[in-house]
Amino acid sequence: MNDAVSLALTRDLLASVAEEMAETCVRTAASANVKERRDLSAAVFDGEGRLVAHAAHIPVHLGAMPATVRAVLARLPLGPGDVALANDPYEGGTHLPDVTAVAPLFDAGRRLRFLVAVRAHHADIGGAVPGSMAPQDSVHAEGLRIPPVRLVRRGVRDDDVLRLVLANVRRPQERLADLAAKLAALEHGLSRLRALGARDGLARLSRDAAALVAYAGRIAASSLRGLRDGSARADVALGVGGVDGRPARVRLRLDKRGSRLVADFTGTTGPVPEGLNASAAVTRSAVWYLVRCLCGPDAPSNDGLLRDVAIVVPAGSLLDAPYPAPVAGGNVETSQRVVDALWLAAARLWPERFGAPGAGTMSNWTLGPAPGGPSFPPYYETVPAGAGGGPQGPGADAIQQHMTNTRSTPVEVLEARLPVRVRRHAVRRGSGGAGRCRGGDGLVRELEVLAPAELAWLMTRHDDPPPGVAGGAAGAPGRVSVVRGGRVRRLPPRGRLLVAPGDVLRIETPGGGGWGRPRGETPTPRRPRR
Repeated sequence: MNDAVSLALTRDLLASVAEEMAETCVRTAASANVKERRDLSAAVFDGEGRLVAHAAHIPVHLGAMPATVRAVLARLPLGPGDVALANDPYEGGTHLPDVTAVAPLFDAGRRLRFLVAVRAHHADIGGAVPGSMAPQDSVHAEGLRIPPVRLVRRGVRDDDVLRLVLANVRRPQERLADLAAKLAALEHGLSRLRALGARDGLARLSRDAAALVAYAGRIAASSLRGLRDGSARADVALGVGGVDGRPARVRLRLDKRGSRLVADFTGTTGPVPEGLNASAAVTRSAVWYLVRCLCGPDAPSNDGLLRDVAIVVPAGSLLDAPYPAPVAGGNVETSQRVVDALWLAAARLWPERFGAPGAGTMSNWTLGPAPGGPSFPPYYETVPAGAGGGPQGPGADAIQQHMTNTRSTPVEVLEARLPVRVRRHAVRRGSGGAGRCRGGDGLVRELEVLAPAELAWLMTRHDDPPPGVAGGAAGAPGRVSVVRGGRVRRLPPRGRLLVAPGDVLRIETPGGGGWGRPRGETPTPRRPRR
């Protein structure tokens, strides 16, 4: 029998395994993206591939990782000492730079009891543009696609597979170091699970993990039963035209009856260009994140949360990317737009719980060496923005939110590793939407380039500002510009550009939407100051 105390102990013990795995990866990795920005996630799974516990990292990774783990189990007969590698977005992946390593743990009877996994965003995975995050019209231009394969067999690294991977990426030594960091993290996770199972056996630990997943299901059911029944719709523009010529839209009907929740995306338009398609695993992540937010802070965070939740996604739509639709931005941009739709629908159902959407974009940019220029490591970054205001108070300024949870690279590290000088990193005052509880302000980031380089950026919410809710005003939309010779050139929300020494990249991220009509006044969007 598992009482509340033993369930809490199991939750904390298994979560600590994932946290230690993540710290091992961070400390031994080489790239700034893993070591400084902490763009990675670690988790523990049961023998069926269900998420049991995870480190407090990136929701879009964590909600999607079960699909990758199940794809590995379906494709590979794993044995002791094996490690699988995968990033295929059509088999449970998110986008190509997010490469997942998975290792199994068997008991003495060779029964699979647990799996451990680490997913990290590699600063380059090949493709047409350094950083592998430029807008493209085919997944093949985005980089190396890895179906589930064995990187380690019976404890011995498969150098043939490794050479194939490293031959297709830039800065192979940095990629190799990050892969080695993942392997070290997995081995640490396995050793910790063996130690936990040494007292009462892995079978008992496995039963405790199953009880924890069931308990999360009961918590989610109880939380849903405590909310009013009803239905609400949301219709959110993506800010790009589909391949069929129609404006791309995410459409959602959210139905809640008792402990059952249905997130139905029927009506969402078809695939789009510029890398903004999301895999089905990414869409699942957004719904999993919503349900987690509906539960209390101490609820176990695992696959049990979706026990009474149905997710309907039209096959071949932009939320279930068909091959070879490009997906680089689906993980970072479209995932946020799915959350926008969920938040708007939830705010109509439960206005006392949900506020306005935040920025709705991760404002991605990459920098890599230009042809013929000096060599330096490809770099990838997301830029914080304003959070939405809500019934609990104003939105936070300049913060990573919803599907991401990364840090900013320290200025000293960035300037030491790259030919750039950070000219400005400041809150974009006045960009949050007005309201009884205002939206948070975005951020202004300016970087001067010191060597010839290839710049790429992938953003949304430049033409359609984050909306307000309950009478609140919209936040200011984002902008990206290049300053060359003292002249400011406004750039489209997605593109690539060769930049020269002295050019300045300026990114202005959106403010969050405001919540509630300001007392005694009609809300109007505030004009952000420069």
